[in-house]
Amino acid sequence: MRPFIALLTTSFRQALPLRRTIALVVLQLAPAVIYLLGSTGRTENAAFEVVVGVGLGTYFALALPVTAIVIAAGVLGNERRDLTLGFITLRPIPRVGVVAAKLVAAIAAAFVLSAIGALALGVVHAARFGGSDVVVGFVLGAAVATVAYSCIFIPLGFITDRAVIIGMGYLLVFENGAVFLLTGLSSLSPWRLGAATFADIVPRAETLMSEAVGALEQSAGRTLFTLMLYVAASIAVTTNLLRTRDLA
Repeated sequence: MRPFIALLTTSFRQALPLRRTIALVVLQLAPAVIYLLGSTGRTENAAFEVVVGVGLGTYFALALPVTAIVIAAGVLGNERRDLTLGFITLRPIPRVGVVAAKLVAAIAAAFVLSAIGALALGVVHAARFGGSDVVVGFVLGAAVATVAYSCIFIPLGFITDRAVIIGMGYLLVFENGAVFLLTGLSSLSPWRLGAATFADIVPRAETLMSEAVGALEQSAGRTLFTLMLYVAASIAVTTNLLRTRDLA
């Protein structure tokens, strides 16, 4: 257990280098600033529409995915490029344990940053108009989306050095393009899973989010089941990659 914890904590620190962390924190704070500027002088109902719109269009669909993709893609990818992955697999940890430690580290690091954006956006609104459910909705929605993105981009980051570029294409072309036309694919869009979680916690936002979320309806149980599938698939695929592919 001790080697697993050591790998997890080391991976967490490596996922948050200072310059990248500062840049991602600035990105995370941008939605709160946009909301503050866009809602000044508005009524409570109008401001709520603004916070939901900014939450969807800027936080869930942009700031959160970019943060999670950048961090998750590098957790194993950087180790492979730095030629340190082979040394990690020599530790007394089974390869599934290595993958689990890396996945937990990626989720934790990405969520620390995404939670800053979620709290900033939710708290700015709640401080002006009340409504702690908005804060809770953004934070839990961020947690759900972060887990899903991390599960997708850890194995992809191991396979290719262009995982971040592919991730941006996935976000812009697939999630923010194709899924709007083919709503049945909504469960393959992590930020929509997060947005649907927000709508489940803040029911008055459901109508405002219906077009973006599409046919995706999430309850706590369904969300947990969906995330379990993401985690199980990610661990299985990545563990197989560690066993079958060149680690250099």
